[in-house]
Amino acid sequence: MNNLPSPKKGAADVAKLTTGIAGSVAGIFLPGASVLGPIASFAIEKWINRPEKILIEELKRGNIEILTDEKAATFIPMAYRFFEAAKEGEYEHNLRLLAEFLKSELEIEEHNPSSFARMARRVEGLSLDELKVIALIDASLTRISRSSTEASHQTERPFVSAHGLANDPNNRERFDHFLLQEALNELAARGLLIADGASRLSKPEEYYYASRSFMELIEKARNTVKGSTGT
Repeated sequence: MNNLPSPKKGAADVAKLTTGIAGSVAGIFLPGASVLGPIASFAIEKWINRPEKILIEELKRGNIEILTDEKAATFIPMAYRFFEAAKEGEYEHNLRLLAEFLKSELEIEEHNPSSFARMARRVEGLSLDELKVIALIDASLTRISRSSTEASHQTERPFVSAHGLANDPNNRERFDHFLLQEALNELAARGLLIADGASRLSKPEEYYYASRSFMELIEKARNTVKGSTGT
């Protein structure tokens, strides 16, 4: 990362800084690109230009146009990690999710680049269906928390299960029990959910609780998560 632009004294224009990071990243990821011709052009469009547009669009939506010295220093490693995710072949929906998460990090007082890096690892390679399941889980947990009658069977905190989500009124995609079972297991492996683990006669299947990482993802990238369902 030594070739990345350093934050200069005074306010930094986020679009120019993003473009500068994108240019530096192109040199790091695609050394000698000028001699590769059409292959390099395709790679630069996919790994650099398109992600750069996604990131700048999201930052503009958050009215983040000028960064202080401190925030510029925070932005650089997060933006590099964002372009690294693009280079690794992330789906566009995941890049949009990461862009919104990055924007949210810049909007809070105590911004934390390591938090962004951890979340990038947790969401890498998520399919669009898995992102829709995350939105379904959030809607289900919110509904249960708001309704004391529906939450009467809960213990310490609301949980979700494959059968419960399959029959949830928010399951507009009509995901079946088997797909949801696999998705819940995958999200738990990523640390976004916590398996209940307890054995009891009244437990017909595995129950899952939202982890702190899940709640952080929803808090900082809710628009992208909800947008994945088309609602």
